[in-house]
Amino acid sequence: PGFEAMSIQAVLSAHQALLGRIKLCFGADRATFERDLMPLVQGYARFVHLLPATADNYFRAPGGLLQLGLETAFFSLQGTDAHIFSGRATISERRELEPRWRIATFIGGLCCEVHRTLSHLIVTTAAGEEWQPFLGGLAPWLEQRASVRYFVRWRSNARESRGLGLFALPH
Repeated sequence: PGFEAMSIQAVLSAHQALLGRIKLCFGADRATFERDLMPLVQGYARFVHLLPATADNYFRAPGGLLQLGLETAFFSLQGTDAHIFSGRATISERRELEPRWRIATFIGGLCCEVHRTLSHLIVTTAAGEEWQPFLGGLAPWLEQRASVRYFVRWRSNARESRGLGLFALPH
């Protein structure tokens, strides 16, 4: 039956528990979390929407790619705890750089599998229009077409090309 073209708020509502864990791990107040990390999460959700991460393996359910990205981002962020970044810098410099390193690590985890949208699958509307992921996110594309459902086909023998994910980062 395809995937429902729902709002980003609805897409993210299924991940509130994990987002709460990310907020706790980030260790900042709600305002800082909403300012620093939520725009990244929302941008990622706009790009991948309810896409599965794989055709027939882990994270194959609707929203699997978003779930995979959020889980990897959480564990990446968690992995930054108790690490000293820029060990040769002064304490003041490290205090300034540490939040940047933590956010960069979070982004790396969040986007580690986004290359799949560019190489592994084809998304179409019911009318047969094909999403061009190099040009923008899935959610805005669906909104522009007033599409209520979309469909996913998997490319056979898709090559693993992680570097393609760099083309998705601006979106």
